[in-house]
Amino acid sequence: MMDRRHHLWASAGLLAAMVTGFPSPSAADGELAVPVVDLHVDLSYQLNFKGRSVGRGTGQWLSTELVRAGVAGVVLPLYVPHEVAPGGPRLGDIERSYQQLFSALAVTEPFGLPGTVPGVRRVRTWLAFEGAAPFAGRADALAAWVARGLRILGLVHTHDNALATSSGAGPEFRAVATGLTVAGREVVERALALGVAADVSHASDAVVADVLAMARAVGRPVVATHSNARALAAHPRNLTDEQIRGIAATGGVVGVNFHGPFLAVGRRAALDDVVRHVRHVVRQGGIEHVALGSDFEGGILAPRGLEDVRGYPRFGAALLASGMSRNDVERVCATNALRVLGHT
Repeated sequence: MMDRRHHLWASAGLLAAMVTGFPSPSAADGELAVPVVDLHVDLSYQLNFKGRSVGRGTGQWLSTELVRAGVAGVVLPLYVPHEVAPGGPRLGDIERSYQQLFSALAVTEPFGLPGTVPGVRRVRTWLAFEGAAPFAGRADALAAWVARGLRILGLVHTHDNALATSSGAGPEFRAVATGLTVAGREVVERALALGVAADVSHASDAVVADVLAMARAVGRPVVATHSNARALAAHPRNLTDEQIRGIAATGGVVGVNFHGPFLAVGRRAALDDVVRHVRHVVRQGGIEHVALGSDFEGGILAPRGLEDVRGYPRFGAALLASGMSRNDVERVCATNALRVLGHT
């Protein structure tokens, strides 16, 4: 059997070629221009529920700055707030969010359409779900979404739902003994069979364990699109070292989140804190298993130095200054994410 590490390095080398068609971003002093693929940016939420444009959002993800910042791709979660209806999100809510997002992307440079290969000066886009409860009992409906660009399925957000229990909305840890429901297992099984990666960000520890076991059984990667290391910031939204190692063992990635309370406790977070979390995930899981999942446009308190998309070149330089090679910086910023998206 081929050594898994050799396979991952070979895949990363091949996928690096996918971003060479993008214009080379320019870098100022103290910056490092490398391609960036972000696993979690909440532009759909801002468009569909806050009345903002995909070109500007709140200002954290400015379309006019993407090329200069080196952005080559982004995963856009179709998040529907729990409060949208008394029983929570419905399939119709997800469908409407998709239609409005698709229409907006079609007329906003430099975005490509979800799941398609863009031309020069285009940013690739893929779709994710952040809370998939409407698919309880309807797992077969996921196949049509893969054709639309779905590559990642997040089971739950800040409320328990018909599929899974949540890590919760606040900083307090809560005892959660139950993981995936029967419907949740059906959805995860179908997603994995379709090549869609299961996302354990926002999931309770019990759900993380269930999803990892299911993914290992079929040889599919698990991702945490926007989660950090609990060893560095004790928050239930963050991952334990054991969970990080478990995700790495599936061939998946942890996308480091830029939200201040997930980076540092009791103070304002800074760019160096993001670097600390990246380095910690590398120590636990290996350089092949860390990526970026900024959570920009998701109401985050961004760290100093990474307030918006223009901070990516500074982040690349900070990783290089921390002792990483340029090749490893490129893995963190783009090719590890591309590998997982290419698997799906």
